[in-house]
Amino acid sequence: MQKIVNECTKKVFLIKFGEHIKHLREIRKLTQAEFAKRCNTNIRKVGRTERGEYDFKISSLIVLAKGFDINITELLEFEYPENLFENFWN
Repeated sequence: MQKIVNECTKKVFLIKFGEHIKHLREIRKLTQAEFAKRCNTNIRKVGRTERGEYDFKISSLIVLAKGFDINITELLEFEYPENLFENFWN
């Protein structure tokens, strides 16, 4: 039986991650356009990521980390509800 990801849990995670990306960008005083250029992507994708609308691939973590000049571990250090993944699978 194939497990299906709980869409609500995934959405909360993407929103929290997007807020984190926006925070990292803002403390570095980068505009979305400047950050998009550093990541070799477009401003639309940066905006969608920050709003939690973009469900990216794992390889995108490398791009985002490189854009901030940090490692992937630092990129993933953000707060989300402690029990968020309790119901990850429907």
